[in-house]
Amino acid sequence: MALDGITLYKVKEDLEKYLPMRINRIFDTSKTQIVFSVHASNGRYNLLMSFHSNDNHIALSDRNYSTYNEPSAFVMVLRKYILNGVIYKIEQFDYDRYLLMHVRARNELYDEMEYTLSVELMGKYANLILIDSNKKIIDALKKIPPYENNRRTILPGVTFEAPERQDKKDPFASPSIDFNESLVKQLQGFSKQLEKEIRYRMDHGDPFEHIVKEIQDSDSLYIHKDQDSTQFHIIELKHLGLPYEKTDIQKGFNQIYFQDFEKDRIRNISDDLFKVVKRQIKHFETKVTKLQASLDDALNLQSDKENGDLLYLYEDLDAKGLKEVTVTDYEGNTRTIKTDPKLSVKANANKYYSQYQKKRKGKVYIEEQIELAQNELTYFESLNEQLSIAEYSDALDIKEELLRFGYLKKNSSSNKKKKKVNLYQLKVDGHTITFGKNNLQNAFLSFEYAKSNYTWFHAKQYHGSHVVVDTDKPDEKLIRICANLAAYYSKGRYSSSVPVDYCLVRELKKVKGTKPGFVTFKNYKTIYIDPYEEKELSISMI
Repeated sequence: MALDGITLYKVKEDLEKYLPMRINRIFDTSKTQIVFSVHASNGRYNLLMSFHSNDNHIALSDRNYSTYNEPSAFVMVLRKYILNGVIYKIEQFDYDRYLLMHVRARNELYDEMEYTLSVELMGKYANLILIDSNKKIIDALKKIPPYENNRRTILPGVTFEAPERQDKKDPFASPSIDFNESLVKQLQGFSKQLEKEIRYRMDHGDPFEHIVKEIQDSDSLYIHKDQDSTQFHIIELKHLGLPYEKTDIQKGFNQIYFQDFEKDRIRNISDDLFKVVKRQIKHFETKVTKLQASLDDALNLQSDKENGDLLYLYEDLDAKGLKEVTVTDYEGNTRTIKTDPKLSVKANANKYYSQYQKKRKGKVYIEEQIELAQNELTYFESLNEQLSIAEYSDALDIKEELLRFGYLKKNSSSNKKKKKVNLYQLKVDGHTITFGKNNLQNAFLSFEYAKSNYTWFHAKQYHGSHVVVDTDKPDEKLIRICANLAAYYSKGRYSSSVPVDYCLVRELKKVKGTKPGFVTFKNYKTIYIDPYEEKELSISMI
């Protein structure tokens, strides 16, 4: 759900409490999201601006955001002009869906310069534009040439024109209103959602002036959730008939948008990874099928040997010009053998022997190739499963793994710094449970992080997480929690009575030449569990 102008006005009022804000760092976290790390009047924050067509917004956040490996050209321009500058003033006109953020910064000669950031949050037209003191556009996140929009061109060097103002009334100035007409068309900053709420309340006896006063005095965000969507405003949306949570505006936006933002970032990186993984799954499924057909053919080798033996037994038979001959086998049964009419019986026998030797050797090779292809197929099926539950950092781990094994082409400009391996952790009754959600995390957890006397868990016969708890004698509660995590973060999460093996870490063995996360083990026990999501336990990334 996008912001309307009234909500943005309240956001602006809230942001003004933090002015002035010094810009210490500028980076992009996706193609449509830019973050300014700022030192505000009362602390350090991330000023997050999203220009996604569906959830564009601006808010202060205390969350940490990971960056792209390489900043975009627009971010580099922002760094050049306003890095270490100070945001000292924020304006909004006619409760429209854009803000003008005024920035003072120093140029290369250390002269103080004035710049303006036009933060435009207007659905598919959402944009961020950097403007100099002469009202000239320096650069923009989304450039719009005149052939795309002849009423408003957004290109470097063009004179900046603010979004066109609409002839609407100030809702807080006691305007005369025709309630038979659309409120959205009459009043500044109104959305269809807000109009629905006002009309609903008026139908239930609440005067318009009273509702507007509540909007004007609000400094909170009301968040309504159902299974399909999240809706919000600065007043309770009673017409939805849903329970709500009342929260601080900045905190509320973080709550609403962070998960959607993470999903979008995961989708951006995972879509390509899913394509690679699914392409490899299809490739190895086809390969296994073809190899199996070759193996079935190779398994007829005994018939070739018997045909050769029988033809040698009847080598004096004149078979030239015949496509088949009928002979009696060792058990007295007649047998028809196909022959090459150009060859003698003896030559045909040698041909069958040759086919026998070729198939015998080929059978061993084909069996080896089937095993290799089946292992690769299993590996990519496990990656496909891991991607389906991956968070952003997990997806990056999987991408790193595919790069390492050559399934993705390496970018020469990519960051060569060794990436930290993240794990997931929770505390239960004084014990620490740790688990991974992809192959790199599982391998690191089992062979580098975990101590030999930790207890290790893994869903039996399923691709899934490795889980360890820091004791060699877990009680029943710990065993069930660990087993549940192993089952839930596996391909068997929607099954019942999932078997989970567990043993001491010292029993694990890494098999040479296998992919990360593959282990063998002995001296284990098995518990059966119905997987469920651990909502009551606080899981954090380390």
